[in-house]
Amino acid sequence: MPIPVSIGIIGGMGPWVDPLLLEKLLVYQSALGMRRDQEAIPLLLAQWAPVVEDRTEYLDKLCRGEAGENPAYGVARALDLLARAGARVFGIPCNTFHAPAVFGVFEHEIQPWRERGVTVVHMIRATCERVVSQWPAVRRVGILSTNGTYLHRIYAQPLAETGIEPVTLAYEARAFSLEEQAARRDAILAGKLEPLQNDVHHAIANAEWGIKSGCDAARGYPQPRALLRRAAERLGELGAEVLILGCTEIPLALQTEDVPGLPMIDPLDVLAQELVEAWRRRFSPAWPAARELPFLPE
Repeated sequence: MPIPVSIGIIGGMGPWVDPLLLEKLLVYQSALGMRRDQEAIPLLLAQWAPVVEDRTEYLDKLCRGEAGENPAYGVARALDLLARAGARVFGIPCNTFHAPAVFGVFEHEIQPWRERGVTVVHMIRATCERVVSQWPAVRRVGILSTNGTYLHRIYAQPLAETGIEPVTLAYEARAFSLEEQAARRDAILAGKLEPLQNDVHHAIANAEWGIKSGCDAARGYPQPRALLRRAAERLGELGAEVLILGCTEIPLALQTEDVPGLPMIDPLDVLAQELVEAWRRRFSPAWPAARELPFLPE
């Protein structure tokens, strides 16, 4: 049986995000004219969460000189599997994974596949380029993210290189107990505290009520949503003109209507569009008008 040339998604970082990206890919394809099942661009997903260490935790260990397996290795193994099955254009829906200490090792590991024509869309670069092109007059951009993305300046550095000032919340370099995290959340929502960068991270990663926990997913993550809304409002008060949702879990909770007047850019939207366009450019420029999808040589 011939193998179709596919888009590859290396997911599981975290698992709740993958269905959202798949939906965004289909929405964009539909906007371009896809109308039948058979016209959908082939896609392969590897949700290998058990073999990919938490990115922020790994970067913390790295900074402390402790041992830990670089998440790059598990993701490179997943790419190898999907590339053997026909994927040629890849996306990695995790902002923190793009830290140079991780992404650089990943690029080294997959070099043999790059030499064979595999392309990896760099979500961070694509998002920063979109900010510049969509809002050319903007000079201050707010960033909501995990602590790993914040500390390693994954968005702040490329934005600064384009002359844009990154706007972030204050950060405390210490660990907060689960009790402290919940107490701070409640105080912030009561208007008694201003949110820190740490609080944004807790809204994402707290094992009891954060987005990654999956708790209250059916109700739209009300506690993380309220905390993230206040954090976004605070960034606007600090002068942010546009807001980057710099963790792929954030769009599961925070919606555009939560912060009227502050435009938001979701890197998952950018990634979905760039994946489709990269696949089209390389393999089927006339898609979806071209009804025949490309296959690998047998």
